Amino acid sequence: MAEFNCKYGGLIGFATHVHWKGKERPEFVHNYAPWWATHTLDWLKFGKKVLVVHFQDLKQDLFVQLGHMVRLLGVAVREHRLLCVESQKDGNIKSSGLLRLEYDPYMTHMWCSISAYIKKVDAALQGCNLTSVPDDFYPG
Repeated sequence: MAEFNCKYGGLIGFATHVHWKGKERPEFVHNYAPWWATHTLDWLKFGKKVLVVHFQDLKQDLFVQLGHMVRLLGVAVREHRLLCVESQKDGNIKSSGLLRLEYDPYMTHMWCSISAYIKKVDAALQGCNLTSVPDDFYPG
């Protein structure tokens, strides 16, 4: 939903109801879901050093997650720099909140397709001994 909103509503906006009800939504799911899975699987397959950081982890403990990222890059961790980033985590570029649709924008076949891609990525993450996809990432 976030990618669809970004594409049709801008960086901090929302797609209009016309977009959600129009042909763009099924086409987007059909094209974007497999792209997301392939992109992620390629990182797992070809990446030299891969660190999986889920958005939920960033929200829960930004300081620790940034430290992991910096160490992976082989850069000295400077605590004052991480604290600076953490102090600015709410930043200027953000949406006004979640858009609540009065209906489920996805048809059953879309949910099935999305779930299948998530399961495929999750299996690959587990096969690499990396952090699994969070439960709340699954549709439904």
